[in-house]
Amino acid sequence: MKRVSGVIVGMAVALLLSQVWSSSDSEDTVTILAAASLGPALEEVERQLEAEFDGIDVRVVTNGSGALRAQINHGSPADIFLAASVDDVDRLQIPILERDMFLHNELWLVTPKGKPCAETWDDLNTCARIVIGDPINVPAGRYAKVALEGEDVWEEVEPRVMFAQNVRQVLTLIEQGDANAGFVYKTELTTDIESIQSVPFEATGAISYPAVRLTHDPYVRDIYARLFDDEIQAHFLAKGFSK
Repeated sequence: MKRVSGVIVGMAVALLLSQVWSSSDSEDTVTILAAASLGPALEEVERQLEAEFDGIDVRVVTNGSGALRAQINHGSPADIFLAASVDDVDRLQIPILERDMFLHNELWLVTPKGKPCAETWDDLNTCARIVIGDPINVPAGRYAKVALEGEDVWEEVEPRVMFAQNVRQVLTLIEQGDANAGFVYKTELTTDIESIQSVPFEATGAISYPAVRLTHDPYVRDIYARLFDDEIQAHFLAKGFSK
């Protein structure tokens, strides 16, 4: 199997560590580590939270959930962790002060615009290059692999699979035509790609986004609670997430 050329997971974790360490010197900083698929929706939420909480610098760092989990376990400062899988929260090695189910998502097969190489998610015979998130660190890739294994087609497609660092990178490779097919979340779908078919819940299992609070600061508690308010939840739902 091929891996997408570029920064490997270890280097990515090191870079993220340096980003967060350098940005967390202030006691008035709230650092949110979030799955890459939450990134676009969180940009607006980040600005809204900073406007509401005067003097608080909200920093959002996104990447594959597994890389973020490793970052936290290696001591990187993190106040809130928004993961794209229950497993990555279960594998945290530090105390969790609050844990709640945040959102849910759905997996889709996609291809480059105007160039569909498959009609169904479990029949990829004519797709020469298939990209998924690295199953070790990217839940979307893990869900895709589980679904394909369940249909007994993983061994057939595995030689044609390349791994991406996160689900946003999968989307980019499809948009640029560097892969013939890939699996992304419903929330990644755009008019720049062909959205072929959703992968049924029975194949992937629940695609759950747990949220955890990791520090005691009062303003961290307030911001964590604010993420669950109807107004902000509605923003995520409008982006394609579900409850």
